[in-house]
Amino acid sequence: ANTRGSRGGQGGDDGKTRSRQAQPGGRPANEGTGGGGSRRSAELSADQQLAAVLESMGSEGVRKMLVSILESLYEDRIKPMANYVKGRLKERSIAEPIMKSFVDLYTQHPDLFDVQQPAPGSQTDEATIFFVKEKEPEWFKGWVDIDAPDDPYDEKIWEELAKFLDGEHTFAGGRYGMARELVQRKLPFLEPLSLGEVCHMVQLAIQHRRLIVYHRKMLKPIQTVLCQLSPGEGAAGDAEGEDIKDMDDLCTVLFRMLVRHPQGIRLCRMKQMIKHELARKLSEMAFQCTKLIELFNQEPLSTTFVLDTETDGKSIYVRLGSPDKFSDHVKELYVAANATEGKQPAPST
Repeated sequence: ANTRGSRGGQGGDDGKTRSRQAQPGGRPANEGTGGGGSRRSAELSADQQLAAVLESMGSEGVRKMLVSILESLYEDRIKPMANYVKGRLKERSIAEPIMKSFVDLYTQHPDLFDVQQPAPGSQTDEATIFFVKEKEPEWFKGWVDIDAPDDPYDEKIWEELAKFLDGEHTFAGGRYGMARELVQRKLPFLEPLSLGEVCHMVQLAIQHRRLIVYHRKMLKPIQTVLCQLSPGEGAAGDAEGEDIKDMDDLCTVLFRMLVRHPQGIRLCRMKQMIKHELARKLSEMAFQCTKLIELFNQEPLSTTFVLDTETDGKSIYVRLGSPDKFSDHVKELYVAANATEGKQPAPST
């Protein structure tokens, strides 16, 4: 069907070219008509192309194609707004004439589909296409709100995702493009999730977990971007950032960072991340240390934070210790830091 539609379009163009060349004196057929004839000809050509594609597919073939596209979005739990339906048509290389008229085509089958136009004053101007109630798939589990701030996903999944992102990754196509690539990679920890749920995780990873960021129109792991940043880039701009002045200040900064990155922070990237996210500057020399790792041998850091070595034996991560073992003063700093980040601290046992 796609090939015939494509050839039909090319044939129409060739025909118009021959028509223009056939005029006496080499003048195009529509020259001097104000362009109205040209527009009408183009519109007629588009209608003819669509008619040819639909005829080649047959009415039952068209209905099956429309059902299959919509069913796939129900399976992925992605609410079928027109933009997502069009994207799915493109992914399946559906003929261009259908791509341009798909909303009208769905409207022509009211026994199967309910095409809902946006309400007046709505933030969106695109239609949403549903199955009529009696045709809705029995297996459908409901839509995933991709923009919801709630995080219902197991912490183990986040830990696995953080490990996967701890490398050179670049994702095109925004959050949907990244989610689609993650699903296509068949990562075991994402296998139980629908594409809609993975889209939601990507959104949470951007806005709340801060695992990934947009950088030069691509989504990348934040730690990769921080390593690539040249001086003057990043949230702190050209400013060096305010110095971390004492242990209380350092504990507060680390607590805030671990609220944002509960899976832990790579020791080798910690200073860059603190500067990028909080516009603060950490210098181990200010604490009479020559190496950052020495700083974590001092109190209260040694009893408040844990240094873990990953299985590769090379990467050291800073992670939160057990809050119930914190001193009363450090607990106060912990509660205050969580409040600043808008999160309830983990209860003491």
